Amino acid sequence: MLSVTDLTRNDCTTAEIVPSTLAHPTRTLEPGNTLYEAGREASSLYIVNHGVLKAVVPTSLGRDRIADLYGPGDILGAAALEGRPHAETVIAVHDACLTPLDPQQAMNDRRLREYIMRSLARQLRRSREAVDDAELPVGARVTRAFLRLSERFGQPADDQGAVPSNTREGIKLPLALTHEDLASLTGSSRVTITRILGELRQEGALSGTRGVYLAHRRELEAATDHYVMQVI
Repeated sequence: MLSVTDLTRNDCTTAEIVPSTLAHPTRTLEPGNTLYEAGREASSLYIVNHGVLKAVVPTSLGRDRIADLYGPGDILGAAALEGRPHAETVIAVHDACLTPLDPQQAMNDRRLREYIMRSLARQLRRSREAVDDAELPVGARVTRAFLRLSERFGQPADDQGAVPSNTREGIKLPLALTHEDLASLTGSSRVTITRILGELRQEGALSGTRGVYLAHRRELEAATDHYVMQVI
């Protein structure tokens, strides 16, 4: 699991992944800054060095939704491999640093090519999981989202000295996601998210609030089963 330091550290390097001859000057983004927009020409790949970014895509109803969250090691700008426009808008959630890559040069380097393909395969697997979750009731979609975010971005709560002792078994999520973000990520509404978060707090599956959520895996898994059983 990634720590807060992993998400926000000041160093910005991919020396262990990208040969110095291929690395372009890094690009840094503050929260809310846009890396690229949907429909724009894709000319570069990006490796996320640190930080968290969200991919926003339009829906058939004319609203935007968050398709995925990206963190250290992920590859962005895959449309550049096909010479196609970006299909998503990517926005920084936390301070982020990325290394741009020329797609042709990157794919000509065997080690870097293998890394890119593995990373894209992981991202494709996450997309399939999100599609599968779309069939679940909204409560289960929310709990599943917290479980996945805990696995990718969480850290043991006892790493945080200020966390009360009765919450140390939880997993801290250093993600500044609003209720609107969670609604967009799970295909629900802000009102529904607020209700479900209240239920999860009452059940002990979740504590804290935006930026300092504490997720409790066993309780989240039990809540997932509960929400599914409600519609069976």
